[in-house]
Amino acid sequence: MPGPRSNGVNIEQDEWINTTCGCCYCGCAIRVRRVNGLPVKIEGIPGSTMGSRGICGKGVAGLMYHYDPNRLKKPLKRTNPEKGLGVDPKWKEISWGEALEEISERMKRIIRDDPYKILISNQTQRASDGPHNHVIKYAHAFGQDPHIANGCIVTGGSSLHCGNAAHMMGGLIHASWSVAPDWRYTRYVIKFGASKGTGSGHSAMTNARLRAEALDRGVKEVVFDPMCNFAGGKAMEWVPILPGTDSAVALAMCNHILNVMKQYDLLYLKAKTNLPYLIGEDGTYVRDRDSGKPLIFDEGEGKVKVFDDPVERPEDYALEGDFDVYGLRCRPAFMALKEHLRNYEIQWASEVSTVPAETIRRIAEEWVENAQIGSTITIDGKSFPYRPVSAVLFRGGQGHSNGIHQAAAVDLLNELVGAEDVPGGTLGWPSIRRAYPGGHYERRSRVGPDGVIIPGVFYGHDPWPPRKPRVPQKNVGCVDFWPHATCPHIGYVREREEIWKKLGMTTKPEMIIGPASNFIISNCDWEDSVAYFKDMFVVLFDIWVNETDEAVGDIILPDVCYLEKDCWSSGIDSYFFSQSPSYEDWYVHMQKAVAPPPGEARFFMDVLLEIAKRAGFRDRYYEIMNRHYSVEDEDLKLKPGEDLTWKEIGERFFRWIYGKDAEKVWEQGYATWKKPVEDVYWRWEIPSRVPVYMEFLIHSKREVEKVCRQVDLRLHHEQYTPLPSWFWPASYMELDEEFDLIGFSYRDILHTNNTTYQNPMLDEVSHLCPYTYTVTIHPSLGKRKGIKEGDRIWMENRYGARERGVVKFMEGQHPATLGIAGQGGLVAKGRPIAKRKGSNFCKILPNYLKHYDPVTGNIETSVALKIYKES
Repeated sequence: MPGPRSNGVNIEQDEWINTTCGCCYCGCAIRVRRVNGLPVKIEGIPGSTMGSRGICGKGVAGLMYHYDPNRLKKPLKRTNPEKGLGVDPKWKEISWGEALEEISERMKRIIRDDPYKILISNQTQRASDGPHNHVIKYAHAFGQDPHIANGCIVTGGSSLHCGNAAHMMGGLIHASWSVAPDWRYTRYVIKFGASKGTGSGHSAMTNARLRAEALDRGVKEVVFDPMCNFAGGKAMEWVPILPGTDSAVALAMCNHILNVMKQYDLLYLKAKTNLPYLIGEDGTYVRDRDSGKPLIFDEGEGKVKVFDDPVERPEDYALEGDFDVYGLRCRPAFMALKEHLRNYEIQWASEVSTVPAETIRRIAEEWVENAQIGSTITIDGKSFPYRPVSAVLFRGGQGHSNGIHQAAAVDLLNELVGAEDVPGGTLGWPSIRRAYPGGHYERRSRVGPDGVIIPGVFYGHDPWPPRKPRVPQKNVGCVDFWPHATCPHIGYVREREEIWKKLGMTTKPEMIIGPASNFIISNCDWEDSVAYFKDMFVVLFDIWVNETDEAVGDIILPDVCYLEKDCWSSGIDSYFFSQSPSYEDWYVHMQKAVAPPPGEARFFMDVLLEIAKRAGFRDRYYEIMNRHYSVEDEDLKLKPGEDLTWKEIGERFFRWIYGKDAEKVWEQGYATWKKPVEDVYWRWEIPSRVPVYMEFLIHSKREVEKVCRQVDLRLHHEQYTPLPSWFWPASYMELDEEFDLIGFSYRDILHTNNTTYQNPMLDEVSHLCPYTYTVTIHPSLGKRKGIKEGDRIWMENRYGARERGVVKFMEGQHPATLGIAGQGGLVAKGRPIAKRKGSNFCKILPNYLKHYDPVTGNIETSVALKIYKES
């Protein structure tokens, strides 16, 4: 019997399949309707915390990835030895056998010589669309030190633009990759260049749902941002600010709270931060001679003791006073903080940031009023401190050459009122992931040296304990010299060859392999990025041929899209930026294939496994995987010589992770279980202390200065300070009468970096949005420059790099700025829909060492520009 008919088509099969979205790194829960074997509709999964209120436009439009006729279907090999932007690669189709043989033989030869000569490409633009963390383990398997293997990781701009400073602070304070407001219980939220809950970002639609529910409860949201668009346009109050000056405002607010209002959470500062630690005249801790632990003064007993010795009452930790220990004059770090903050008056911050002084003062006082210092709340029978205020920043706030101080200054607002990992405050993405009931895999944070927490899972290397900067360097990222950099940046620094030589890095990279991240056009100056990679043998997996592939690719392998793969690992391993940060049940989803891939496309993890087998390190990779998931059952361990696909590996590990429910979880596509309330609000459950006073940076500075003197390397050492301080972003040092405005980029909710520009549905909607494909300026700036709305202009930096744009006026924008919606302006022939739509900000982003945060390696994401009409 034929099935029912729809539009004249017999429906033989009609089913919904649970999977996860792969259109950005959030990995939202989706279900796909499949009719007669073809995916026809995508929507959220009702009930899941990761998709119960729907998904974004990108997710709905995800069907286009599968149906795009421009998809890469066969392996391609470059036949033109010349490389560069606009150079025809003269592709030749080759067989998979030929591609695998050439790649594995080359890798085998290079590994025997020096494994650090191989770079691994990774991506955050589709991190949910694949095993995000496993590429580092892959590098470990072929011989790179796991503690510095991330130095050989090549990322797209989404990493260097938005992550290093915020991730470092998130790890040190929250044992987490990122932070978000506790939307379920907060009353007052301040965002500094962040779009949590209103646009793109970690757990984007989960945060959007939680924020919407918070608005119903009357939360007030204040947004400091140069434009009134995604975050500012949805806020209760938008405060225009110059890019990169957020720390000036935050420091002035902290000074007002601590030294003028004198209203702060005294008990929290004493018991949960390192501000009671005694510091000497040189700013370093006074340590116990036997244990090496920092010392505090116990006012109850009237004596000095190590910081983790018990005290009768937390109130007995001294925050003020002068002491003599071992003949050294010392005082609590809190006193240094109070004195330091007096340098930052509200009027000064107003002149720096252009935010009115009265606005800064009012918001500081509203912050304290709403913090409800001293109050408690009972949840599920447990009592917690209740601090319903949250200050957060992300890409816009911390993406600057002063990024570490931007992040630390904003966090200090939370610290002063005790609003860290308690109900209503600022939360890390769950720092504790207990095992599924009956399963075995879990990740818990632990307390490290000096009482600082160590994340249970973190991308790259743990931020604590900090490593000592040292030379010589083993890899291009120089992460041994920049140990506070989460993602390596030196490869993208224009003076890289000089830096490598001075730091003793003699390993010249010969090859790069990994999933596509379009790193040529998504970091900084395009031409210089080409110069970095053009002499390497470049092997990339992609679903289209993009700009990086065309410019420097040697072999391009056809990958599958997220609708065509079985990927079980992302939700398990990347929970620290894809889960709900609030008190809600765990929902861990997996990716399930709902359609066959086009042509000869293969999942890149299956291909990497085959390459590892041929190159002789697959068994080592299996060992690392067994350890990563802590597999103890011998029947479930990956064994030497086994030929397994990524799906088959997942079926094995699922039995370890989910126990007797493994088959059920695999079938339904997700697991859910209770998240204990104390795992969300853990701050007072774990005996850790927040390093508000970053004493470790004093030691890092000494080592950095020592090395720099030895090798004659110039670096801005002054930012290695223990307390958040004010430093002008590098872009402001380049302003003058000719280059007189600050350009910045922002995340358009319709797009994920540059991957989504090829999507025809999103392209259609982007044409309806007045800002996606234009550059925005305030009407007063246009009048001053003689530029009208709709004019085609050039945007040029002081180093001669320039980009075209079409002007759109925006009243809600700081009049000294120009805004660009991310990574348009694409040129690859392999993505015709994306071609020449919008403008590309990275193209005009300068990349000298002075444009990077000297502590964390964040690139300066604002730029001094001049604009003029296209002739």
